[in-house]
Amino acid sequence: MYQSASAAFSSLDSRLENAARTMGASEWRVFWTVAFPLAWPGLLAGLVLSFARGLGEFGATLMLAGFIPGKTDTIPMAIYFAVESGQMEQATFWVVIIVALGFSTIMWLNWWSKRNMRRFSADKSR
Repeated sequence: MYQSASAAFSSLDSRLENAARTMGASEWRVFWTVAFPLAWPGLLAGLVLSFARGLGEFGATLMLAGFIPGKTDTIPMAIYFAVESGQMEQATFWVVIIVALGFSTIMWLNWWSKRNMRRFSADKSR
């Protein structure tokens, strides 16, 4: 997340922020009305990558945090322990949930990206 956010903010054109400052905008307003909207795609990419990484943090949770039933459960751990105990129906349920969650996230991101590209190209043609 940090690398994506850093790249998104460092790629901004500082002239846009300076133009907002010369028109009297405060630093807070420059951030929320200029920097954040322009960096949003990079921030969203970082959020999606962090989400995907968090879903897969099986080994770190199991080895470093330990496994405390009902307290440190994650979906990958629930799948692992359901398969180990022979509860294939429960494991299948969690697999379907995690696949649906990942698929819907990718579909939403694709839809959002296409919508913004259409908006950008419409604004550019004006």
